[in-house]
Amino acid sequence: MKSSSSIAVVVAVALLTSAAARAAHVDFKDPRRALGREDNIKVDAELTQDTISAGAPVSVTYQVENLTESPIAIADKVMSATFDPDSQTITLTIGAEIPAGEAMPHLTTIAPGQKRSFRAGAAARIALANTHGPFAQVPRFVQIIVNVMRDISSFANLIAMQARSASAPTLPNSLFDQWVASVSSVELNTLPVRWTERRSGPTEESNRPGGRGF
Repeated sequence: MKSSSSIAVVVAVALLTSAAARAAHVDFKDPRRALGREDNIKVDAELTQDTISAGAPVSVTYQVENLTESPIAIADKVMSATFDPDSQTITLTIGAEIPAGEAMPHLTTIAPGQKRSFRAGAAARIALANTHGPFAQVPRFVQIIVNVMRDISSFANLIAMQARSASAPTLPNSLFDQWVASVSSVELNTLPVRWTERRSGPTEESNRPGGRGF
């Protein structure tokens, strides 16, 4: 059961940190916008680029809207990207579905009825052996998944500690299962992207007379 004092602490932290996310903004008219909703949590996102190249991060701006009656949270510093050559899709995952290590991931809270915007980015490992020809297995789509913690009452004290200290608090083993049980994944619709090969600049040899310049 959520205690009123725990919820008050979380809401207070949300109000104190809300200004930090105001700089991020989702353009709802952008064709690169994606949308997802899981029960009463809504996520809008847009790509900051529509061209993907090897080693370059997939960058997005996303907004989480809390339409529930309780505060929620997102581990906004945790993100990863993977590439599936069969579906030619890069999956950008934001938020910690399972916490790694002993330190609690940084949590940003979102009060009931509140919208918070963030920026995220990560690079996927893409094999370059088969990136040419009509059947090249290169990225053609991006899928965004945002993991949100629905029930954060058990983490209220840790979130308050996190706001007061530069070091991350330790996540007790007793709360590990609670973390996993509280996470809900919001999957957004896939977005098309273009693949481009990065071309290196002219080499010293190609600039010499008789060198292999093209």
